[in-house]
Amino acid sequence: MTESIVIMAAGASSRMKKSTIDNSLSTEKVKEANNKSKALIEFGKKSIPFISYLLQNIIYSGFKNIYIVTSENDTHFRKNFQDILKIDLSKSNIFFSIQYIPINRKKPLGTADAILQTMNQFPELKTNLFCVCNGDNLYSKQALTTIRKTKFKNAFIAYDREGLKFSKKRISSFAIVKIDDENNLIDIIEKPVKQTINESKDSLGKIRVSMNLLKFDGKHSYIYFNNCSINKNRNEKEIPDVIKKMTSEGKINVNGILMSENVLDLTSKTDIAKVQKYIF
Repeated sequence: MTESIVIMAAGASSRMKKSTIDNSLSTEKVKEANNKSKALIEFGKKSIPFISYLLQNIIYSGFKNIYIVTSENDTHFRKNFQDILKIDLSKSNIFFSIQYIPINRKKPLGTADAILQTMNQFPELKTNLFCVCNGDNLYSKQALTTIRKTKFKNAFIAYDREGLKFSKKRISSFAIVKIDDENNLIDIIEKPVKQTINESKDSLGKIRVSMNLLKFDGKHSYIYFNNCSINKNRNEKEIPDVIKKMTSEGKINVNGILMSENVLDLTSKTDIAKVQKYIF
């Protein structure tokens, strides 16, 4: 069990800004999408940022220590977060880490780098249990509570791919996870072919994917985050590569917690309309 979670929210939102305009969106909403961090796009009658809905679920699920990864330029957000988020944060401790971009790059170095920089800025995470999630996904209270309370020190929510309710085109681009009969991770497979998918079904006959809702033991995982190599295909340091390295050496088990439910995702402008239907 842990009371700490790291929210990754330092991305450049480049896919959101470059994506095609959805004709169902208002001019104001398109302007938001093109100018704001996607996690700060506002929804609902009270015009609350997307990340605030995530934070409400996180706080409800029992997390007390919330670390939000921000970019170096997010000074205004860090200084005015209580006014910007528009929710009650009195029951939680909010901390901000900064994901600095290397001199030779224009974009952040990836999700594994975000966690490494956060662990270095808050050394308590190097020795404690903590969870990790994306800032542009809205996870359910059940999923967040489950990952927080699990007895396993290193774990992730293994979502049923079909239960996510994404389009076939979109879901086909997801990496799939292969787990054994005890739901321990065996492999993460990028761009799987049909035969590989069929061979990777779990004991329930389901295809599983990760949506980056995870739990780590800082004592055991820090060295893997610190030594993570740049993924040649993505040109970034990615959490899946950290997990694969942890499990491949046979010393650390990463347990997949089986779950089937929809997860709201805010990647492109077409996602905004879908979120609006859920949050109104």
